[in-house]
Amino acid sequence: MITVEEKEKIKEEIVTKVNSVLEKNNESYRMDKVNVLNKNETVKFMGNYRVYDRKNYNSVSREINTFLKKYGDVNIKSKKIRDSGMKFTTVSFNFEL
Repeated sequence: MITVEEKEKIKEEIVTKVNSVLEKNNESYRMDKVNVLNKNETVKFMGNYRVYDRKNYNSVSREINTFLKKYGDVNIKSKKIRDSGMKFTTVSFNFEL
């Protein structure tokens, strides 16, 4: 089982990396936290972020996905959204350790 300190370190590392990639690509959205679900044998990390400029989506998602895969098998889903005239792509991810 993962210690509380290890969980906090992983959560902080993910938020920092995702936000640095978004900032580098001039995206306005920032990720504020990663959720954790404690199971009997594993710990599940879950998070999501948005990409507003669809031209940036491929480069942003490629860099973030490569980073997340260092934790093992990652489930990543994306969906294009049109809300009140705004267009963006929302990306959710989760993985278990």
